[in-house]
Amino acid sequence: MLIERQPPPIEQIAQRLATRLAHDDARANIAVNIPAAHATCPSCSARRDRSLRHCHRPAQPKPRKPGPRDTGAYVPEMAARVDNDLNLTDGARRCARKIAEYVYRKNREGREAEITVTYLMKALGRCRRTVQRYLRQLEREGYIGVWVIPSERTRMCFGLLVRLLNPLLPRHRRHKWPEKAGKPDATQESQINSSRLKIRRVPRYVWDFLCSQGVWRSYMKTIPPLPALV
Repeated sequence: MLIERQPPPIEQIAQRLATRLAHDDARANIAVNIPAAHATCPSCSARRDRSLRHCHRPAQPKPRKPGPRDTGAYVPEMAARVDNDLNLTDGARRCARKIAEYVYRKNREGREAEITVTYLMKALGRCRRTVQRYLRQLEREGYIGVWVIPSERTRMCFGLLVRLLNPLLPRHRRHKWPEKAGKPDATQESQINSSRLKIRRVPRYVWDFLCSQGVWRSYMKTIPPLPALV
């Protein structure tokens, strides 16, 4: 059995319509009054200016820096694997090229050289933590080997020893790089600083352990002694 629904009376419909119109009018007044209320707020004004400066206006060109001087230095041949490796960032690839250039200039026979993070910071224009992340990426993927060089007089280190590994070098240059162009009868390099060649290499994880020993000894002093056995 079907029951026909009776439409609401006209008075009820008129009352609902009046209520809705009053509600919409109140919402319109709130929307109009919000900007005026927030116009005097310093934080809202600063947020609005920042939004206009970065989102709505064209980007301001950055000031240009002077170009690098021509020193004649160049990056030696490197394997294309570095550019094809998706596990490396663009900054890590650039860091690898800078290290290869430095090693090629300093010690192309041994394929390793002493280098500091400060030098890479200035050469790459990055902060210390960023350069350290680049080195960790290259070391993790097997392109370089990193050792810490401790000082013989203090408990600090004075640099890193970075060695180029085979994945970073092309196959036809893994055995040897081209020799330096020089006169065969020229005087050999002086042996005054030959003692620096006998440097002590410390793996990075061992150096981390040695650096944490001071903190560990200080922590152990804060632990109260065990109670005496009765």
